[in-house]
Amino acid sequence: MRCVGVVLAAGGSTRFGGDKLLANFRGRPLVWWSAEALRGAGLEVYIVVNRREVAEAAGPLAGVIYNPWWRGGLSTSVKAAVAALYDKPCIVWMLGDMPCVSPSTVRRVAEACGSGLAVPVYRGARGNPVASARDVYGLALGLAGDVGLRALLGAVPVAYVEVEDPGVVIDVDTPEDLEKLASKTCPGPSPAP
Repeated sequence: MRCVGVVLAAGGSTRFGGDKLLANFRGRPLVWWSAEALRGAGLEVYIVVNRREVAEAAGPLAGVIYNPWWRGGLSTSVKAAVAALYDKPCIVWMLGDMPCVSPSTVRRVAEACGSGLAVPVYRGARGNPVASARDVYGLALGLAGDVGLRALLGAVPVAYVEVEDPGVVIDVDTPEDLEKLASKTCPGPSPAP
């Protein structure tokens, strides 16, 4: 597959009250599930972090990208990854707090990325992960603040991919979110032994 995967995992977890990416979800750290969805889709996986422990919790990776500017918002992690992976023709961007995305959904989004962005849509709601082709990288380097590639909607071509995967709109912001999710069906990757 021509895309690589990037887990954006350098945030401060302020609403969670601690490092949510290391929180246990069904026997694994939360960040592991996001990385596993990318691995399960057959992608080479990179992670953007501000702490080594988060990278170690994600499982096998092709590379770790450290973002010392993470306090400047999500855009700094996007720019760090683009700078490190500029030679890659496509990047699938997975948020580190989305444990329920199916690998088959990741694969569909990656396959839809020809130019611009590919965005999954579940029952009318845009979700993640988003894929970006190389023609978006220059614009991504111009992002500032706590914004991601969504800020480029309307500025680049977008392929909307209809999916039957509620995982694309499920993220964890608070301990209560994680607790509620633990009792629900999660269509994400299957845990490895």
